[in-house]
Amino acid sequence: MLNILEVVQMKTMYIDAEHTVIIIDGMPLDELLQKLYPDQLLRGLIPMIVDWMDSKEAKLVVERFYSDDSPSILPVLMCPDDCDLSCTIIVAEVIRSNDKIIWNRIGYDNSECNQNTGMIDIGTKVKWFDKVNCMIFDRETYYTSLESIYTLHIK
Repeated sequence: MLNILEVVQMKTMYIDAEHTVIIIDGMPLDELLQKLYPDQLLRGLIPMIVDWMDSKEAKLVVERFYSDDSPSILPVLMCPDDCDLSCTIIVAEVIRSNDKIIWNRIGYDNSECNQNTGMIDIGTKVKWFDKVNCMIFDRETYYTSLESIYTLHIK
């Protein structure tokens, strides 16, 4: 059974302006995670809106989204305060097939800064959420829905 993935414009807990929000089976992803982990302060996290990020970090996130690697670790939610990779980051382990994209598991990224690159090594140290089920999406819907988040709009 496929999960229903949508990206909508709406206001959220900490941002008064409308912005993109990932909806899974009718529920914002941050709220779904908060419901499963009420003690983790996950409500209010926002998608990795790359237009709001530093260009070097945004490039890393976009490359992960379009990567053909399978599995790969994709940042999906971030803290709205700093909009960067140094704060709270929620990642998904992504498995790609011909017609489906699977978020095999979701977790809290605890990766540290790589001293050689100065960048956070996203996905090298993850605390996986055991209460989150695997999510399976139609490949075409996945990419067309999430491109509004993972595409840099050069101004």
